[in-house]
Amino acid sequence: MPAPRILVVSPIPSHPADQGNSARIQAFGHQLKQRGTVADFFYYGMEGLTADQRTAMSGFWNRFHFMPSGALARPRFADCWGIDDWCPAELVEAVRKVWQEGRHDAVIVNYVWMSRVLTGIDGAVRILDTHDLFGDRHLVSRQTGLEPRWFFTTKAEEDRGFARADIVIGIQNEESAQIAGRFAGEVLTVGHAMTPHFLTEELPAEPPLMFGYLGSANPWNIRSIAAMDRQLVGLDLEWALAGTILRRNPVLLSNPVRLGVLPTVDQFYQQVRCVLNPMLGGTGLKIKTVEALAYGRATLGTRDAFVGLPVRHAAHGLETVEEMALLMREYRRSLALRQELLDASLELYLNYLAQVGDDYDRLVHRAGLPRALRAA
Repeated sequence: MPAPRILVVSPIPSHPADQGNSARIQAFGHQLKQRGTVADFFYYGMEGLTADQRTAMSGFWNRFHFMPSGALARPRFADCWGIDDWCPAELVEAVRKVWQEGRHDAVIVNYVWMSRVLTGIDGAVRILDTHDLFGDRHLVSRQTGLEPRWFFTTKAEEDRGFARADIVIGIQNEESAQIAGRFAGEVLTVGHAMTPHFLTEELPAEPPLMFGYLGSANPWNIRSIAAMDRQLVGLDLEWALAGTILRRNPVLLSNPVRLGVLPTVDQFYQQVRCVLNPMLGGTGLKIKTVEALAYGRATLGTRDAFVGLPVRHAAHGLETVEEMALLMREYRRSLALRQELLDASLELYLNYLAQVGDDYDRLVHRAGLPRALRAA
């Protein structure tokens, strides 16, 4: 049977994988290729394109297509975006032409606010990878005291986006269940698979720093770090901070070691023994949690930090940041707890990786089914 041809469309680059959504897209492409698909990539350049990025993405994908993004139009609604405000008609037409020329069996569009692209596809499996839920996101943000940023719309508008797809992907089971209640078509959960670096690379067994946090500068991360900082003041617990969150120059009274925006995430995990994720709220799957587990680091965090993962250890679902700070003190004192948490983190990731492998097997089967039927 011929290998399925898949066109992946995204407003976010797949390279470099220096933020959660790029890491998701790059890992998605890797999983598709591992299963024998011919995977092309269409990047609508909302985050620009450097020469290095073009080289990396051209080398990674079977074919790389690029369209510069235009300026955003005014929001359709007074308090939120319309579902198509970020996806112009010109993009729909450009993707349609690439699809026709490539004779792709499936088109996978990233983010519901890019779903208009699917209206130009007729004859392939139309797949929407949501990454997250954006319906009423602005209301949730305001309830927690955060100013809504990036894309947010109403649930009714989001449902219009879902309806354009044959298959909608949720990144974790809780979100897939919500989508299934609002969408009449097929819903699949496809998690985030990363190479288990603890099996393929040799990282220091005893890094110089006990605790560390790596994150971007989104409002949820900033809020969560501020909450953890308040709990760590006066506890004499050294911890390190890295990532683009440092570009916001957060004022932190617990004085973490500031590692900066590192060239590669490997450099962070080489320096830190236990990874922290004090996430309070937020939606989707916390890619930074998955990444820490994949690098074989003991990981502890709140319930929100581990949502969507098959957790078994109490340290992988703490209710408050205060509990997290207390467990950090115990972790520093107890060699037995350090080994216990490390073992639990490794076991958690291996179980999750097996689960995600099954997710991708199902997805590729569904994506290639039309071609298989035509060839029969």
